[in-house]
Amino acid sequence: MVSRWVRSWDSRLLRRLLGVLSGIGVTPNMLTIGSLLCLVAAGVVVAQGHLLAADVLLLVGAIADGVDGELARQTDSMTSFGGFLDSICDHCGDYAFSLGLIWFYLSRQAETEVILVVVALFGSMLGSQVRSRAGMIGLETRDVGMVTRFERMALWIIGIATAHMSTALWVLAVLNNLAALQRVAHVVKRASDRSAAPPIDAPH
Repeated sequence: MVSRWVRSWDSRLLRRLLGVLSGIGVTPNMLTIGSLLCLVAAGVVVAQGHLLAADVLLLVGAIADGVDGELARQTDSMTSFGGFLDSICDHCGDYAFSLGLIWFYLSRQAETEVILVVVALFGSMLGSQVRSRAGMIGLETRDVGMVTRFERMALWIIGIATAHMSTALWVLAVLNNLAALQRVAHVVKRASDRSAAPPIDAPH
């Protein structure tokens, strides 16, 4: 949703930022790993109850994650390994921060929030698994679904900043799983359409 609009947004400020990063030798993979480290650190500090520090780390990590791909495109350094690394780091970062949230809520005996974090994480992982398996049969689902990682991180950041994290978790738990189901439905439909298509006669 929002992330798709951001990806198509062209900004002089963004180009200047990417130019500065490239000029000082920062690579897309550095940003990807930096984003992961920020998410891991955010998970550690949120588990200790330092919500403001966790929010700042989340914001920095989100920015790094948001520009690594753009930097790769601008510097013509997109690689298959870079995409693989980005995907792995995204999942590990989400998992690390979710574990921190679970620890935070367990220490406060907030069972509902713990369940919401787990349900939201399940939906996120299911959506990624569907995309991966769909890709194996030639179907792309990147732009399918109500939310992407961009929106998930935005909801975490806004939830902590506004002291409405429980509401953000409810929204994430619902939207992550709806997005995963949208991908499943999309794959089923496309696969059915492909099966129903008449065979193409071989040239004589």
